Amino acid sequence: MTGQGRTFKRSAGIIMMMSLGLMGCGENTPTFSALADSKIFEQSGTEVNVKIDVLWVIDNSGSMQTSQENLTNNFQSFINDFQVQGFDFQIGVTTTEAYREVVSGVNGISDLRDDSGIQIITPATANINDVFLQNALQGTSGSGDERAFSSFTAALGNTNNASFRRDDAFLAIIIVSDEDDFSHDGGNFLGGQYSDPALHTVETYVDELDTLTNSTEASRGYSVNAIAIWDETCRSDLEDEFAGRLIGQRYGELVDATGGVKGDLCGSFAQSLSSIANSIIRLSTQFYLDREPIPSSIRIVIDGVSVPEASSSSNGGWEYLAESNSVVFSGDFIPAQGSIIRVDFDPANLVN
Repeated sequence: MTGQGRTFKRSAGIIMMMSLGLMGCGENTPTFSALADSKIFEQSGTEVNVKIDVLWVIDNSGSMQTSQENLTNNFQSFINDFQVQGFDFQIGVTTTEAYREVVSGVNGISDLRDDSGIQIITPATANINDVFLQNALQGTSGSGDERAFSSFTAALGNTNNASFRRDDAFLAIIIVSDEDDFSHDGGNFLGGQYSDPALHTVETYVDELDTLTNSTEASRGYSVNAIAIWDETCRSDLEDEFAGRLIGQRYGELVDATGGVKGDLCGSFAQSLSSIANSIIRLSTQFYLDREPIPSSIRIVIDGVSVPEASSSSNGGWEYLAESNSVVFSGDFIPAQGSIIRVDFDPANLVN
């Protein structure tokens, strides 16, 4: 068969280099040069983002002492993979009452916490676990009117925190709370009043974070995660210790809308923190392909070693996300800084 009747099958390859400070998590239009003699597409830039900004939003109301201690005691389960993979991270802490700077004019309450003397934790921070412990143990004398959503908005918009948020970094927000969010503009208490028209919608904060990070639904440069109460069993168990606990309905909606992870306030903090860290790393090292592949044809090699598909491996691997035409990694196969990743595939549609 000749002319237009001939069918060609091409194999496309993409080579990607992870390097410190190079951005691309939110980019889905990389540039490629077609090498006609080998029909290989070689990427001329990088698609991986190794900068990650982590904002902790910690409930500092009267019932949170045990949960704050569980968080700090298990922090190594969170930070370990960031350190091992060599990521450029920044970690800041705020509280669920940071909104009071905007609503009530409480000066400085939305500044990132620096009880350790260090406001922003980086890979160069000495005694990193101790520094986080001091910043995260915010006590239990804070407001019982928890507004985690408007609090992270206040902290991210505070010019005193300007050095925390980097435009080319993946933003991870982690809420730790035993109640729920009731963000609104007024000074009155709306706790438990989910139908009150003054309550900000969850979609309001998705839109704000999309704008802040220049994200779209298919390509988000951020996630919101929460360690909270998700069922009546947990709520009842904690209620015996301190009344007023609430299931995190709105937390769950925002977590689900942004691809985050739900950690169990009544479960293993080590497990929850490890799961959240793995999710953040997975989303922040997302590789966007320039063409739609036939998923079954994808073959990936990192530094010369073949990577299995995650669905067929108990130790992780790669996964193709059709909605964003991208590849993500998990488990033992998350590429470290400096790795070279080659993605080979047969294009679903040929371009002459």
